[in-house]
Amino acid sequence: MDKKSSQCRTTQVVPTRQLLDWMMRLRLRWLLAALLVPCAMAQTPEEDRRREYQREQDRQREEQQRRAQDEMQRQERRSAEERKQRSEDDERIQKNVDQWRKDASKRGEATTSSQSGGDMKAARARLLKMAPLPDARNPLLGRWRVEGAGRSRKKDDLSQLMGMLNNPGGAMCETLFGSGVTEFKPTTWSSIDSSGDDSLGPISYRGEGKVVWAVPESKMFNFFGFEFASPDRMTLVGVEACILVRAGAAAASATSAPPGNARTAVAGSSMPQKAGAPPQVAAAVPSPPRSTLSRPSPEVCRNTLLDQLGKVGVNQVRAMSDVRFKEVAIEGKVPNSNNRRIDLRGSACDDPRIKATLYDFDANEMLQSITYVWERPAGPAPAPIFSERVAVLSRFHTLLPPQSPGRLQADTSLGRLVLQDMPERQVLLEAYAARR
Repeated sequence: MDKKSSQCRTTQVVPTRQLLDWMMRLRLRWLLAALLVPCAMAQTPEEDRRREYQREQDRQREEQQRRAQDEMQRQERRSAEERKQRSEDDERIQKNVDQWRKDASKRGEATTSSQSGGDMKAARARLLKMAPLPDARNPLLGRWRVEGAGRSRKKDDLSQLMGMLNNPGGAMCETLFGSGVTEFKPTTWSSIDSSGDDSLGPISYRGEGKVVWAVPESKMFNFFGFEFASPDRMTLVGVEACILVRAGAAAASATSAPPGNARTAVAGSSMPQKAGAPPQVAAAVPSPPRSTLSRPSPEVCRNTLLDQLGKVGVNQVRAMSDVRFKEVAIEGKVPNSNNRRIDLRGSACDDPRIKATLYDFDANEMLQSITYVWERPAGPAPAPIFSERVAVLSRFHTLLPPQSPGRLQADTSLGRLVLQDMPERQVLLEAYAARR
């Protein structure tokens, strides 16, 4: 009995001890879990923020790399376009110069056809051999203006130029004498306008019937003949419809009957008739040179059409050239195209170093570019005139530094500007092209 009781107690103690050990280990596990879980929970948001920050940094680096690649590609495309544009501009400029030189002989022929230099010199020499006209018998002395020059005009230059085109004689008259007053004094003459009294130098006079010949001393002019219909009204010999009236004369004198056709009434524009010689045929006598006696009016000089690129056509350019340029216009084609080009030379408004002004048109006869051909001395680029033009243009436009010695390209308010120094041809080209 005692033996069985002892075995029973032993059997009950062993499971109880194992249970206690198991419960102790479970409590330890719970305790560790209670300690570790809050730490893990505390570390998880911080780690997430660290990982998110790292991902954001990676995205920013990738975006920066992408943008850098895009910018590099844009710069490469822009550089390629600039190289292409520069190549096209160089080719166009080279063709312009070649064409301009090819047309030089044509311009010379046109100028020669408009006047005979030898006849003009001979006629001037004959005039100077004649006796001077006394002041008391010289009706030319005094102040004169072009008939109708004081009338009101439309304010726009285009209407004014078109009106001049419709009346070529009057247009030539105003081109020669301007819209102001021309004063003939006993020994000098001058042009008077809003800018003041501009002396034109010494002058002498010769008389022949109703014609008074004025012979300026300056070599810029040959001579001029004036046929008098009345003391206050006269016609320029050789220029039809060029009538001058005495400044301040009564309206009655201004309405006197005009003389006959000046081209046939006297012996031509520049050939005085010898004493005892038979009348000469006007058609056989060279017409007077188209060079201006005084600079054109400010309105004419300001009308370069640079601000009308892409807006005006051939007719407007022709109208402008008739009053602004003294030499015959040469019309041809733009090199390697069927588009029209008008080559104009000899404007008293422009710098004398400008040898030609080229007006190029598109297929629709709209003005697309204007190129000034400047004369430059021999020597390497850049010539002093290149630096001079850059300095002058910088006053009116925001220009970048020249891309290379002797070349400047920029976008201006007037259009695309290309200034190209060409020492091998001794010219400087200043070209303006319409925006596209």
